[in-house]
Amino acid sequence: MQLLRSAASSLVASLVLAAAALPQGSNVRMLAHVDRFPGGTASTNHYAGVWGLVVNGRELAVVPARTGTIFYDCTTPTAPVEVAFIPGPGTGPTGYFWREANSCGNYVYLASEHGAMQVVDCSNPASPQLVGSFGNTAHTVSIDCNRRILWASGGAGRGVVLYDIGANPVNPPQIGVRSDPYIHDCTPNGRYAYMAQMFDGSFGIVDATNPANLITVSRTTTPSTFPHNVAVNEDETWAIVTEERRGDCFTVYDITNKAAPVQLTRWCSPNGATVHNVFVVGNVAHLACYADGYWAIDMSNPSAPVPIGQYDTSSFAGNNYYGDWGCYPFQPSGVVYLSDMQSGFWIVEPTCGVPHHYGNATAGTGAITPRLDYDGGAAKVGNANFELVADRLVGAAQTAFLLAFAAGSTPFSGIDVLVDLSVPPIAVGVGASGTSGVAGAGRASLSLGISNTPALAGLTLFAQVVAFDAGGPQGLSATRGMRFAICP
Repeated sequence: MQLLRSAASSLVASLVLAAAALPQGSNVRMLAHVDRFPGGTASTNHYAGVWGLVVNGRELAVVPARTGTIFYDCTTPTAPVEVAFIPGPGTGPTGYFWREANSCGNYVYLASEHGAMQVVDCSNPASPQLVGSFGNTAHTVSIDCNRRILWASGGAGRGVVLYDIGANPVNPPQIGVRSDPYIHDCTPNGRYAYMAQMFDGSFGIVDATNPANLITVSRTTTPSTFPHNVAVNEDETWAIVTEERRGDCFTVYDITNKAAPVQLTRWCSPNGATVHNVFVVGNVAHLACYADGYWAIDMSNPSAPVPIGQYDTSSFAGNNYYGDWGCYPFQPSGVVYLSDMQSGFWIVEPTCGVPHHYGNATAGTGAITPRLDYDGGAAKVGNANFELVADRLVGAAQTAFLLAFAAGSTPFSGIDVLVDLSVPPIAVGVGASGTSGVAGAGRASLSLGISNTPALAGLTLFAQVVAFDAGGPQGLSATRGMRFAICP
């Protein structure tokens, strides 16, 4: 432990002079803004949801709008280029702005309450093409891409209708239906699906092992009895449920026991705006919060959410239903796509506190891939509890935490070293917990308590963890790289 403290202290001391000041604002910067249909007002919304995908290395954004859906190539995030506009159902004189999107592979699926599901083939990212439609109206569309099952919620089916896009991605057969209660949105994730049962006033968990026979595991009445959408962390140990009454909040649940979720806390906009759609990446919740725009929220302690940054896309204030409809935080570049109902498409980027993972990990024993993230609160000046944590390691593995000033990509002994080796990185050895040799049972942490030194704000570091693991190629496994910057 003394070695860790000494190494961490030396690291912080040596980097104080290199730190740069953060830009003014809320730790999020704008990269681009496009308003293809200007003139939106509180009563004439022009845009709805937002989605993204990567095809042949190109990052695409999908922006549903009043008369159809816009596709942008955002590979250069400061200069998005429109590559397609797909007219949608209900495109009459004024159109119908209520549309949502999702994707699996190269196919994008567009849901509307005004017509059947549309299928767009993005195999050529320079020219996405409408290739078919199927089913009926839906309010939202969710996809379990691992199982190749599409879930169409709300709309004509009211509950949820399941389709097998693995059997036919353009005209998939229906393989399940649950007509009651009404499902506004859902998050399917392998065995379990998490349901926003809006008019039932409850958060539902169902066992989806058999898509033709969804089994209710639990039904939990939410505080405002108006759940809108649900997001879960990767380990499915906690969930966030947004509610959409004016000025409403989101609720965090411990879902370790799927049969009996336990409410942990609620988080509300400090400005009184209404929450809308939320997604979780690692320990960060990304929230579209209507008139408040976008929030990034630290969830490393799910019982105590803490804002990291915000970017307001809206000229409106208050708790009404205008402003930022959706956010998409999953692109490899680390940017976040936003869709504001009045002002259009935005690309933003957190400047600190939100880690960005890059490169390829290397699996070890049991074909389990180690994972690197943070704990103890986001990286921030004065956060003495900040630490890096690697888990899913083989039990009792010896590990090395690598810290550097830049990213890298150097093949070494069957792994990719993802920090810069041109200047020797700091390497700190840590023994993992867990029963020796057990796949995925190990966890190791490195304390990097951040002193209350203002000059550290803006400092960016790159990290990776490498483990000795007999099940990995040439006896090693490794996490992805992780970039993180310190907030003021």
